[in-house]
Amino acid sequence: MSLPKHWQWRAEWLVQAILEAVLCRLPGGLVHRLGALAGGVAWHLLPRRRNVVLRNLRIALADTHSPDDIPRIARRSFQLTGANLFSAAHSARLSDRRLREVLHVENPELLENAAANGKGVVLLLAHMGNWELLSRIVRFFPPGSRGGAFYRPLNNPLLDKRTLDRRQADGVRMFSKHDGPHQAAAFLREGGVVGILSDQRVGMLGEVVPFFGRLTRSSPLPSLLARRTKSNVVALALNTAGPGRWSARYVPVDGPPTTPACMDALERAMRPRPDDIFWFQDRWRVYLGPEHPFRKWLGETDGLSKKPHRALLWLTGSPDGWQPPDEWLHPDLHYEAVLAPGRTPPAWLPDDTPVHQPPDSSDRDALRLALTQIDRAQALPLDFVLAPHPPHALAKACRREGIPMVALEI
Repeated sequence: MSLPKHWQWRAEWLVQAILEAVLCRLPGGLVHRLGALAGGVAWHLLPRRRNVVLRNLRIALADTHSPDDIPRIARRSFQLTGANLFSAAHSARLSDRRLREVLHVENPELLENAAANGKGVVLLLAHMGNWELLSRIVRFFPPGSRGGAFYRPLNNPLLDKRTLDRRQADGVRMFSKHDGPHQAAAFLREGGVVGILSDQRVGMLGEVVPFFGRLTRSSPLPSLLARRTKSNVVALALNTAGPGRWSARYVPVDGPPTTPACMDALERAMRPRPDDIFWFQDRWRVYLGPEHPFRKWLGETDGLSKKPHRALLWLTGSPDGWQPPDEWLHPDLHYEAVLAPGRTPPAWLPDDTPVHQPPDSSDRDALRLALTQIDRAQALPLDFVLAPHPPHALAKACRREGIPMVALEI
């Protein structure tokens, strides 16, 4: 361990300790408003994160909101994220009495019924509201219930220990993602309630399911644990009810606890308050590369999603009639093409394929502007750009716009 890294960890720990010590002495409503102000400033200062949030919301809300609504919701999401991050430091030290004043559980009977058989409950969680309260909501569980949760260890070991101690202060059993599912399964068999944050993206190990109408990969862990232990599954919505106040609501899983049924319940928990969700991770990112084609990402899925993937073929330097390999074709993937004036689209593309002209200039800024215009021409954003031998400036423009680009050799 290098000395600079050692001191960096200590500095990060000290900043968090001071911030938490200051915020916990202020009124909760004031802390919330200060955080909202910081989130509003971040909206202007973090353009790349702003693009990620906008992209997520365009996918999640394409079927329920107009394009004009998305920026307003995204900006409000920044504000509420800041408010809840500040509030997390404040609520971490609240007494049991004060905790019950700021957090209200709307339908505790749903969890009570799920736990009544004594076989444990898998609790589907999302990064929404003041999610640090999720480790304290155990105080609202049915009498005698034990709470547990999965967590990802932080890179800073000093902050990791501080966060872990704080989350365990209310008696919550924490399971590291490195521990495997066996300890959590044993905990469930003893009647425990295990929370699993299930809204974030996963890689190729995830199961292909629809989430907000888009086929993607999601963690099969909640379904796997529930089926192994015969436990019930319930989703939890944690929403901001006002400055320094939150409400929790349980949402049932319809039918057997398969991964699609679990993600449907989590979506129903999240959908009413899209502005109160932490959208800062590129949730619907596709994992692609020359050796990882799109068909490998979604597999041989027969069903189509309500919100198909959208890709752009950059064909300005390709031979006439060029076609990507079959593994880059999929029923859920809709292509658009960029062609020089006068060129005919390849015959393999459907007749209704949108065709765009490249910009007059090939510098990065002109390409960025062209990508932005093509991306915003439809409600759903571009998922990736596919190009044979793309110009170097196009790769730079894609990186700046946060759009993945895959270069295929001819």
